[in-house]
Amino acid sequence: MGDKGGALVMSVMSNNVTERGIRVEYEARVLTLIIDDEGAVQGLVVRINQQELNVRARKGVILCAGGFVMNDAMLKQYAPDLLRCNYQTGNPGDMGTGILMGMGVGGAAINMHEGFVSIAYYQPASLTNGIFINQMGQRFINEDCYHGRVGSFALKQPGDRIFLVFNVEDYGNYEQINYIFAPVAGTGDSVEELEQELELTAGSLAGTLAMYNQHAAKGEDPLFHKSAEWLKPIEPPLVALDCTPGRGAFYSFFTLGGLDTQPSGEVLSAEGQVIKGLYAAGRTACGIVRRGDGYSSGMSVGDATFSGRLAGKAAASR
Repeated sequence: MGDKGGALVMSVMSNNVTERGIRVEYEARVLTLIIDDEGAVQGLVVRINQQELNVRARKGVILCAGGFVMNDAMLKQYAPDLLRCNYQTGNPGDMGTGILMGMGVGGAAINMHEGFVSIAYYQPASLTNGIFINQMGQRFINEDCYHGRVGSFALKQPGDRIFLVFNVEDYGNYEQINYIFAPVAGTGDSVEELEQELELTAGSLAGTLAMYNQHAAKGEDPLFHKSAEWLKPIEPPLVALDCTPGRGAFYSFFTLGGLDTQPSGEVLSAEGQVIKGLYAAGRTACGIVRRGDGYSSGMSVGDATFSGRLAGKAAASR
């Protein structure tokens, strides 16, 4: 229940547009914005039926064309770390064209290096009993938190390996149902054996597990405050999944950077001045969600409905 609600949202909105008689030009491509001598946006150039038309915008232009997750060149320039992920979440139109048009008339693009990064390591839920470690054999997060936060922190770890370590019992039905597709990196009848298979520094994982188990036995996690519900000592035999970006594990992502705006959707220049007649919303704007490590599911829906409505009201009131 409640999964994949995007179709319902779009159905309600499109029906509303039809019932209110709002004109929509679907077979059209916007090419560039038109500004006057003072830098205010007065309209745009659009191609319809192979003809380029200059369209006057009396109230203003709202750029709402998604992010740039499908534009590898922009990702390489602005958010190269995201290219370590292997699944672009978005639609073919998320090429950053709205952001580029706004930048072309002086709009400031901010937080362009930020993105949402998901590593859906549950189901099965029993994997939450394990611990994430980096190449140094160290934990870096509470494993019961949102998968998007885990993905964000995984990209920031030193070295180039990320593992999820747990006991065989918690492996459960991983091979029947999982969303991460991470291969087994190693197993061990002892911590030392698993360290060798993972090519970790001798004693690094042993030290991490010793401290974790000591506190987990008391239902405590003083380092990262993992909930007692998911705390128990991790004893051999052990299993480790290779959750390293670029090594088979499923990492989905989309961009969060975009045009700087006021809450009203008015686009700002690098100097913080309003560009008259220009607004941005959704992922074309750097909206409510500013950082990947603070993202949670549903925030994009809130961002789109909030920023889109305010931008529309602001433009309509001019």
